[in-house]
Amino acid sequence: MQIGTKDRRRFDPNNLKARDVLIIVPAVLFVSALFVAFAFLVSHDTYIRWGGLGLDTAVLFTFFLYHSRQFLRKQRFWLLTASLLIVHLAAWAALLSQVDEWKLAWFTIMVLEVPVFFYLRDWPGRISS
Repeated sequence: MQIGTKDRRRFDPNNLKARDVLIIVPAVLFVSALFVAFAFLVSHDTYIRWGGLGLDTAVLFTFFLYHSRQFLRKQRFWLLTASLLIVHLAAWAALLSQVDEWKLAWFTIMVLEVPVFFYLRDWPGRISS
């Protein structure tokens, strides 16, 4: 990209339009309400396990997608991402259903998946072709 060109994908909070606010604010409130409702409807242990898995998975895959923007138009990338998500959720569901005690901070080991995701994404001939 040339210096001085405007990148439309960049988020500029100083350039928000009313339409953007009318979409973003209700979406944030809706997701927040879902988390609060989930917290009141299930036990604390269930909330930590499955709510933590949902939140940390969202953060992990958002990070992966953000740093993979050049591949977003490639079908192979989306097949890889879907496969990674399925394996990720299956492995974590198996783990969380087998352990007796789980703390929210223990989800930090999920960061070990990031280099694997990038390695598979950047595997020669995997997505770029």
